[in-house]
Amino acid sequence: MEKSGDGKESTLIFDKKYVCAVCDKQFTAKQVKTGKARFLGTDDDLRPRYSGIDTIKYDVLLCPHCGYASVAREFSNVTTKQRQNIREKIGANYHEAECKDDTYTYETAIQRYKMALMTAMTKPAKLSEQSYLCLKLSWLYRGAAEEMEDATEISDVLHRESCRQGEEKYKKEAYEGFTEALSKEYPPICGMDEMTLNYLMSVLAYSCGDLDNAQRYAYMVIGSRSASSKVKDKERELVEKIKAEKEKQ
Repeated sequence: MEKSGDGKESTLIFDKKYVCAVCDKQFTAKQVKTGKARFLGTDDDLRPRYSGIDTIKYDVLLCPHCGYASVAREFSNVTTKQRQNIREKIGANYHEAECKDDTYTYETAIQRYKMALMTAMTKPAKLSEQSYLCLKLSWLYRGAAEEMEDATEISDVLHRESCRQGEEKYKKEAYEGFTEALSKEYPPICGMDEMTLNYLMSVLAYSCGDLDNAQRYAYMVIGSRSASSKVKDKERELVEKIKAEKEKQ
C-alpha cells in the first residue's frame, strides 16, 4: 500500500457535497471514486485492502459545522430525538473545522471515526453499529502502523507502537461489543449475515485470547451450509492454531 497523501491516492478520490442531517448546512467530504481502486483482498478480520489507497479512511462523513459524524450509509438515518441529543451534547461544544488536505491521513481518519463513535454513543445507536466503528478504528490503527513499518527514528518507532496498541484496544472493544450485541440483535448486522459474523467473531475471539469462544464460532462456520470451502479451510487452520495454543497452557 502506498503512503497516505501521495499522488496516486489523490487521483482515486473526489470531493462530494452533502447536506448535514442534523444542522442542515452544506459541506464537502472526500469520497473514493467507484471502481477506480483495485481490490487486493481482505485481512483475516475482514479489513479490505486496495492498491494505492486505504478506502476505510473515507467511509465516515463529518459535518465541519456541528460535529455530527457517521458512516455514509447511516448518515441520513437520524430521528428527531437523536438530532436533539447530537445538537445538545456534541454541536454545542464543537468548533468548526474542515480538512483542507488533498487526502485524509490516518491521523485525520482516526479523528473522524472517533467523532462518529461519539455520535453513535450520543444518539444512541445500536451497540452493533458502535462495535463496527471500533473494528474499523482497529483497521485504521493497523494501517497507520504499517505505513511506518520501516521507520527508524525513535519518535516514529514510538508512534508505530502507539498505533499497534490502538489497534489492540479497539479490536477488544469491537469483540466485547459484538458479543453483547449478538445477545440482543439478529443478523444481518452491519451488513453481515450470520455466517460472516460467526467467522469474524472467531477471528476476533482468537486475537483477544478467548480461545474457547474462538473455537466455538469456528466450528459454527465449518458446519455452515452457506460458508464457502475457502472460508471453512481458514477456520480449520484457526482451529489447529487454537488447539496448539491450548496445549501450551
